[in-house]
Parts: sequence; structure tokens; C-alpha cells
Amino acid sequence: MEHKSKLLATTSSEAQGACPERTNDRFSSMPDEVAHRILSLLSILDLIRFGTVSKRCRELHLSTPSLNFDEFNNWNKSSYSKQFKLLNSLDRFLVLRRDSKIQQFRIRWSLAYGKGASLYNELYRVVTWIHMAVRCNVEVLDLELGIPETTELELPSCIFLCGSLRSLSVHCNKILTVPSSVHSTNLQYLKLTNVTIDEGFCKWISCSCKSIKELHLEHVRVENITIESSSLESFSFVFSSRSDLCHLSISCEKLEAMRINWRFDSPSSRSFKVFAPNLKYLKWTGSLLNNQNLGNFMCLETAEIFLNHEADNNDFGNVLELLCSIRRVKVLLLSGETAKACGFNREFWKSQNLAFIDHLKEATIELSSGNNGMELVRYMLEDAKNLKEMVILHSPEHSTLFQVVNESKRKSAARVVFQEYKANEKRELGRFNIYVKK
Repeated sequence: MEHKSKLLATTSSEAQGACPERTNDRFSSMPDEVAHRILSLLSILDLIRFGTVSKRCRELHLSTPSLNFDEFNNWNKSSYSKQFKLLNSLDRFLVLRRDSKIQQFRIRWSLAYGKGASLYNELYRVVTWIHMAVRCNVEVLDLELGIPETTELELPSCIFLCGSLRSLSVHCNKILTVPSSVHSTNLQYLKLTNVTIDEGFCKWISCSCKSIKELHLEHVRVENITIESSSLESFSFVFSSRSDLCHLSISCEKLEAMRINWRFDSPSSRSFKVFAPNLKYLKWTGSLLNNQNLGNFMCLETAEIFLNHEADNNDFGNVLELLCSIRRVKVLLLSGETAKACGFNREFWKSQNLAFIDHLKEATIELSSGNNGMELVRYMLEDAKNLKEMVILHSPEHSTLFQVVNESKRKSAARVVFQEYKANEKRELGRFNIYVKK
């Protein structure tokens, strides 16, 4: 920050136009890529000020490939005349850059909640910036737009036709649609937050995004999701509150990591279908389903299952189906709500011949009220021959737990760790006092 202040201090005595050449400025001898790396840390306003220091600085600030239009919250609340000057300044900067390469362009912009013409003028400017970035072969485009509910926004179709674009992030409270004539894109990373999409958008991801590797949907409003991809490696659907999603179908042969946070009120109207034979990491949080087709997870290394138990549903069958779909896993975590549905004895679990048992190395099981889950713990301790460590999360009421563990005839020399939590304690797996039974 001190270096930045010294660097920009000279601008206070300079006019905003062209300045005389400085033979001793520190950037004159720097390679462009080093100077651009430093300048990428500046806000756009500081970058514009930097361009007035010398001819060399002017060249550098107009060729900087990383631009951040993201420090204008106070400006948006100021007078219209000041905001108008700001918009003109940013427009002029982009025009002066001409077609210089933009590698990364980030826009954080909350539109003024003014009336009619001023608001739509501001929106027009923002959309124009996006067009300019596409014209300059942008590779990473990050948009976070705050727009009044009564104002419509349609992202320009040039985004979906941009051959240079590799990463796209969109965060706004609007409906996203794709043009019907969109061709293949080179997108590798796509993140959508707080937007509304339809099945047409999902079809575009499946059919046009042939190079996509990461897809993240957070708080997205959509009824059905069907993704089929031969390139996707990471997928997440995160919705912390109740979601309107009814059907989720993922078919991705190369998928390695999947994170699902899906909560709903009626499991009977929901379905989940997965084909991901090469999945290595699974984290599934939310509500248990009655209708699920999970296939076989043959390559899992870590599975974290935190699903809520509903007393009036046949949740045991759902949990059993889930455990049977895990053919191989090294690290397994089960929450207490999930373990509630596991109320059968060790002999029953042994009869199920759970395929992952012989591969299991680490397990963390949370025991909720009652004895549900204890027999599953015992089964794992006695039959998982490669088990190295078992962590048991329990409440004080499980007074017989130590005895049950000590009486288990284990095939492995697994270390057993007891973590006790208090009743009604808000908790996460792994955050408890540790009691080791020797």
C-alpha cells in the first residue's frame, strides 16, 4: 500500500492530460508482463490516475489485460452528475484501449435505483462494456450486477458466441437465456449465482459447452436440471434454503467431484439420477429422496453424506440404496440424521455385503439419539479389515458405547476416537472435544 501511494502521489501535481516523459520512473525498465501483474492489483480509478504519470505509464495502463470495475458503491449513491462523469471516464478509458487484449474483466455494479432514463442509460453503459470486452477477446468474464426487480436485463448474445471466453461467472437476480442459434463455445468454467434458468439453458450446457470442466450452480431457480457432458469434471448445486428443483439428472463419465446441497419439503415429487463412474469426491447435504438412481460409484475416495431423516418416510431403504451404490470408498462421513435411518443389527449389515467395506480406511459416524447407527459402527469395526481410524461422534447418553466398541472383534487395528457433544449443540462433524479410548 505504501508503494502504491508513492507510485500515485505524483499524479496530484500533474494535469489529467499527457505528461512529460519521466526517465526515472520505476516501470520504464520493467517487462510488460511484470508491470501488468502489478497493475492488475489496482482499482480502475487508480489505474486511470497511473496512466497520467508518463508516456510509458500511459502505454501500460491502456494495455493492462486485467480490469476490475468493482469499487463504485459510494459512487452509485452520489449525485447523478458525479456518476455521469464516472461513466464517461470509464467509457473513455475502454475506447482509448481500442482492441488491446483483455484477459480478465470483472464488473461489480449496482445500478442506481433512479428513474427511467438515468437507470437505462447506466444499464446501456454496462452492456456496452461487455461488448467491448468480447471484442477484445476476453478470456475470463466475471459479472456481479445488482439490478432493480422492475428492470429487465438480457445478457448480450455475443457472450455465448465469444470464442476466446474460457471462464464465465454471472451473479444477478435476473433470467438468463441463450440465443437459439448459439454454436459451440470454448468455456471451461461456468458459475451461475442467484439467476433463473430453464431447461434450454441446461441443454446449451450439454450440447454447446464441449470443453466445460467445472459447473457451479448456486441459489439458481430452475425446475429441472439435465446435464450430459463428456468433459465435465466438477459439478455443484448449492441451495441453502428450500429449492424448487424437482428433477436432477447428471450423466458425466469424467466427473470427479460433485457437491449437492438440496433441501425440499416433499420427497415424493423429487428425483435424482446420476451416472458418474469415475467420481472421486461426493458431498451430499440436504433431504433424503424416495426416487433415486445413483448407479455405482466405483472410484470414490471420499464420501460425505449429511442427509436429513424424515420419520414418516421409508428412509432406511433410501439410505441402504445409497450405501449399496458406493462400491469403493476410502473415507466415509455420515451425519447423525443419516445414521438415524440405520436401525438394523450387525448381522443384517453383514448380510448386505456392502462392497466398500474392504476398501474403507477412515470413517466418521455421528450417533444421534437412540441406538440407531451403533450397529453400523460395530459392523464397520469388525469387518473393515483395512480400517485405520474410526471417529465416533456421540452424546453423553451413549453410556454403553465404550463397552460395545471394546467387545467388537475387529479384523483391523483401527484407532478409535470418541468425540462427545452436548444435547442441542449446534455442531459440524469434527468440531468436538476429543476423548480417546485406550
